[in-house]
Amino acid sequence: MARFVQAMIQEQRSFGRICRVTLHAPELTAGVRAGHYLLMRCADPVSADPLLRRAIFVAGVDTDAGTLMLLYAPRERGMVWLARQPAGTPLDLFGPLGTPFTLDNRTRTLLLIGVGEGVGALFLLAQAALRQNAAVVLLTAAPAADLLPPPFLLPPAVEYRGSDAGESSIADLLYGETPPENQATATSELIAWADQIGATVPPDLLTILVSAVRATRLRRQRGFAQVALPGAMPCGTGACLACLIETRHGLRTRCKDGPVFDLRDLPAG
Repeated sequence: MARFVQAMIQEQRSFGRICRVTLHAPELTAGVRAGHYLLMRCADPVSADPLLRRAIFVAGVDTDAGTLMLLYAPRERGMVWLARQPAGTPLDLFGPLGTPFTLDNRTRTLLLIGVGEGVGALFLLAQAALRQNAAVVLLTAAPAADLLPPPFLLPPAVEYRGSDAGESSIADLLYGETPPENQATATSELIAWADQIGATVPPDLLTILVSAVRATRLRRQRGFAQVALPGAMPCGTGACLACLIETRHGLRTRCKDGPVFDLRDLPAG
């Protein structure tokens, strides 16, 4: 159940333009799963700027130490404020929130596809898969090398494939070094290999994933491909309706009904 918690920054480090913050928040660690997010107040106690809480995915959990790890890029003023805070700073959190990924206990091969701000959620999903002895491959793409999530933050057993040739270069990783001209009918060896897929991609890249899955898997059972949709989720409860998205079942809130959706339920799926 979501709750308001005051967490403490234990450590803050940057790797290129990616930041990692470790929070001491023992009240939250037991209930967090991959795909859950926190709403964080990113302002000094006497300030209301920025007014709205920022949604950030949980990238790691250590229940013994009572800590959470978050990965983020300080691209807007809320995250810029967070990046400036030293160890010992208290943070006002609300969470964990949202519908997480569902990992089948029969899964032995997991393909992760991450672009943009939600990649941290895939780090936590990779850890869950390794605990059930699954093989894990992570594909990720960014406009520059210093925006790629650091591979050394992942367990060594995860096979990491990253591209700094732009976010759309995720297609190169899916199809190989030379993507086919007609992606609508081209198959992907990685998708054929995977028992399940966990992804986080912006809407404009969702069609790349949909085309590859459709062409490769003639039968797509529910739960095979799940997508975490990042973005602003101001209230976390579905009350403000600011994060509505269109699905095959009508309008749904990203913050409460998601942020993880089955690929088959999205319009492009």
